[in-house]
Amino acid sequence: MSVFEKNKALSRVFDEHRERLCREEGLSEQEIRSAIESGTMVLLGNPAHPGARPILVGQPARVKVNANIGTSPFQCSVEGEMEKLRTALAAGADTVMDLSIAGDLNAIRGRMLEMCPAPLGTVPMYGVAQKYIDRGIDPATIDPEVIFQDVAMQARQGVDFMTLHCGLTRQGAEWGAKGGRTMGIVSRGGSILSRWMLRNDAENPLLTGFDRLLDIALEYNVTLSLGDGLRPGAGSDAGDAAQWMEVIMLGQLARRALEKGVQCMIEGPGHVALHEVEAQIIGIKKLTHGAPLYVLGPLVTDSTPGYDHIAGAIGGALAVRAGVDFLCYLTPAEHLTLPDMDDVKQGVMASRVAAQAGENALGRPRARAREEQMSRARMALDWDAMRQAAIDPDLLDKRREPHKNEEACAMCGNFCAVRMMREGNPAEPPVHCRHHGSAAGK
Repeated sequence: MSVFEKNKALSRVFDEHRERLCREEGLSEQEIRSAIESGTMVLLGNPAHPGARPILVGQPARVKVNANIGTSPFQCSVEGEMEKLRTALAAGADTVMDLSIAGDLNAIRGRMLEMCPAPLGTVPMYGVAQKYIDRGIDPATIDPEVIFQDVAMQARQGVDFMTLHCGLTRQGAEWGAKGGRTMGIVSRGGSILSRWMLRNDAENPLLTGFDRLLDIALEYNVTLSLGDGLRPGAGSDAGDAAQWMEVIMLGQLARRALEKGVQCMIEGPGHVALHEVEAQIIGIKKLTHGAPLYVLGPLVTDSTPGYDHIAGAIGGALAVRAGVDFLCYLTPAEHLTLPDMDDVKQGVMASRVAAQAGENALGRPRARAREEQMSRARMALDWDAMRQAAIDPDLLDKRREPHKNEEACAMCGNFCAVRMMREGNPAEPPVHCRHHGSAAGK
């Protein structure tokens, strides 16, 4: 049986949105079906999510961008998170993840599902751990049955994809925590599960109970985002035995899921030095059989607090060129505090820049067309066309505002190189010009 025959919920979602998906991605129905059957593409969309607009993740579909939002114990404003949700979607995020760890998580998630037509992701372990931590109880005492109950509840609620650290083994937890890493285990979900395994000297219940997760996911077409609980939290930790042990297990689990008809993505690093990004991505993709790869950054330097969205965008562009399918944004608040609305927008835009740069390097027609459109618009000094090609047209308008009635930009003025050469008389520079590139005045 095919994946579509095994996964009736997936089949319904695809049939309903097939024409739009083919049109938006520039792919044929057969191309999409073949990629989903092979496990190299997933369709994010739970039929229980009201008003959802499913999307495809997996090249050659367009590289997608995710925005993380959610409450924390130090800052718990539900209305503030709803504003961030709106900001993320307006900035062009393709998906949103609710990483709330404070407040009424079920109610927060329900509101986000109502407000968010984009696929919504969660980390169920957060809600489970909150039940214990908020009461001062060690999460090492978590009853595994509660985890499966929470996953099922969130699936019924309409969550489209879930991060579940199924590939984190008891041995991997030992290596990650005590194997000489600079940063040890930095994944929140991974640290909770590792604490549970080490304190109970037991195997990961999400691994031993993987078939139960598959049964839940299959009913609702929940895509399992197989989490990297041992991702490197410092560049010096990238590529160690603990990380690769988990990656190997994730590849095995992705195959088991595909055989059952369940869609899977693989989550990736993390902090990776610039010269190691390509090798990491190629290795992960190979060991996970080409499953869609969803990465946080990767951050190519550890020393940029306040600018980690830039460090992540550099790594993201390299990662896309090497085969990454899905970028999780980083914001200027990363490692420091909960992001505000401006941080959210900057994070989304930085990842969108990375996706555009990476896809342009791959020669993707859509990305190349945007580049060509912008270059031609600059040559023609056509600001309306530049706005149409810009990733952030609102920012273009904002920066142009003081001189919007002038042909000249504030950098070049009478020294516009394009106008200088077009008019053919360098001795009589034009009075008005339009800036068309960072090197125009040099």
